[in-house]
Amino acid sequence: MVKVLDADDELAPGALARDIAVLESEASVGWTTSRVLDLLPDGSLLGFEGDPAPGVIHKGAVLSHWREHRRPQVHPATLCARRDLVTFLGGWMALPASEDTGLLTALSVLSRGWFLPEVGLHYRKHDAQSTAHPEHGAGDEWEARMRIIQARAEALEGIEHHL
Repeated sequence: MVKVLDADDELAPGALARDIAVLESEASVGWTTSRVLDLLPDGSLLGFEGDPAPGVIHKGAVLSHWREHRRPQVHPATLCARRDLVTFLGGWMALPASEDTGLLTALSVLSRGWFLPEVGLHYRKHDAQSTAHPEHGAGDEWEARMRIIQARAEALEGIEHHL
């Protein structure tokens, strides 16, 4: 198993054990994600609406959501995946940012996922993080990253239909 964890975020207690338990018990599931709480500079935790139902995330669902909203339906920083799938995909995308989103979107085309409703991550929010800068979520560079992420997933989707 391979678990995503950014250097400034915190795993919630039991998160890794829950991820592994799902991947060990559900042979047809290739990856897991979980609920996230933003960890604010004052130490408070803030959740948000929009998580999918607990359990199976069907193949292609993340890409479908991506096409409509230009963001994944689950938080990529909570990703835990089977090592062979990550290796098959060549690991994280070579992007200046959103490389975990690229991996999640590609994984979701190849296999079913699983959403854990328990909090798996405290996503630290602070002014110095790259995702806090306006250029991270808008502009030419952002558009280029989004096109590359979608193109990779759609290429896998096209190949999948031939297998």
